[in-house]
Amino acid sequence: MLQNIFVTGTDTGVGKTHVTALLLAELRRRGVRAAAMKPIACGRDGRRDAEIYARSMGGEVAVDVLNPVYLRHPLAPSVAAKLERKRIDVGRIVKCYRQLAADYEVVLVEGAGGLMVPVRGNYFVASLARELGLPVLVVSRLGLGTINHTVLTVRQAEAEGLAVAGIVLNDTLGRAGLAEQTNPRVLAELCEVKVLGVVPHGRRKGAAAAGKICDVMWGKRQRRA
Repeated sequence: MLQNIFVTGTDTGVGKTHVTALLLAELRRRGVRAAAMKPIACGRDGRRDAEIYARSMGGEVAVDVLNPVYLRHPLAPSVAAKLERKRIDVGRIVKCYRQLAADYEVVLVEGAGGLMVPVRGNYFVASLARELGLPVLVVSRLGLGTINHTVLTVRQAEAEGLAVAGIVLNDTLGRAGLAEQTNPRVLAELCEVKVLGVVPHGRRKGAAAAGKICDVMWGKRQRRA
């Protein structure tokens, strides 16, 4: 049985959607029946993320299932919901996830921002990952400053009782300095979890990296010709 994953980030804008979309495309290319969902989208860009997943899945599932909670304002979910006088329905999120989990071999669930982004009251993104019973894949930004953010995220995940499946470093800037060269080794040592790979800068260069990450996480399943 293949493992479903909750994709979280060390911050907003580190490339969770980019990495999730690459993994989804690679899994489906290998013949794995895979799905990706964005339970909570805040702002039009967030909704577009869910639409990206829907297109990659060939329109098999309605966007409203892949993104059951959509808020117009690009803010933390609890803040956006308060402004829009809405209540975030966690039960609907869980129902949509279970529907996908029943129909697909692998489900990738992309969180909103980082683990401690508030969803409602004292219920955070980490709370949602725990309620879904999923291990987390941490996406962090390759470069200076990522050690602090990544260690904090991994430690918080562990404090929340979440298993950490690994770390993926996303190269958002395309630099090749000492920080970028040493990040993978240092994070593996400090976090004591696997650094699964580095996704290179540029939209067209991620397929090979996604393949290696999939090999580690889900095994070297025969690819489609």
